[in-house]
Amino acid sequence: MLAQRPRTDRAFERLYRHHVTHVYRYALAVLRSPEDAEDVTQATFLNAYRAYDQDECPRSPGNWLIAICHGFCEQRARQEARFDEVGYEDQAEQAVPEDEGPSANDVRRALARLPFEQRAALIMREVEERSCAEIAVILGLSLAAIESLLFRARRTLREELEGALTCPEAERAVSRHLDGLLGRGERRELRQHIRDCGQCETFASGQRVQRAALRALANVALPPSLASFFDPPEQASLSSA
Repeated sequence: MLAQRPRTDRAFERLYRHHVTHVYRYALAVLRSPEDAEDVTQATFLNAYRAYDQDECPRSPGNWLIAICHGFCEQRARQEARFDEVGYEDQAEQAVPEDEGPSANDVRRALARLPFEQRAALIMREVEERSCAEIAVILGLSLAAIESLLFRARRTLREELEGALTCPEAERAVSRHLDGLLGRGERRELRQHIRDCGQCETFASGQRVQRAALRALANVALPPSLASFFDPPEQASLSSA
């Protein structure tokens, strides 16, 4: 059936199958329910198809699709904010045992309380494993702004998971180290500080466990409704703006 379609449709179906899991995974991590994630994923590719049909061929399809998806997620977040919703549905199995650090459900609940832009940037970095440069392009911010945004996101998430921070400079260095932004001398200073400060040693260990829990959110199964762009089961879709 796919071979009988026009060349544009065949090319877009290949693009869809290559990227749909990444788009759905991002939407599922950012939004509050699988149903919302499915709607946003469908809307993302519907808008992308319309652009693709007009010969808009992005240089980086993955970033292009995530940027479209991010816009729909932001729209949903604004709608949720109007109702002052605080709850966050538990959607994933535990990433690690309770006695070893936060589970995926713990992380999801804590993520729900982060400001949307912090949440989005952190998911792009840790779940999608996108570079800071890619995130800067998607969000339209400078690299310095992304570095600051990620630091604030990690700090806020840790506050939600474990309580107040201590030793802000060391904690910022840990965040920058996770992104490969710490020089050799700075790493040596950080190691020395952690050896001397039990609180910061616990913080650094928690950040590693937190990263593992965040990256476990990447292990999601694609719903049957998203198996194909052109032949999905009939269901309601999010209307594109």
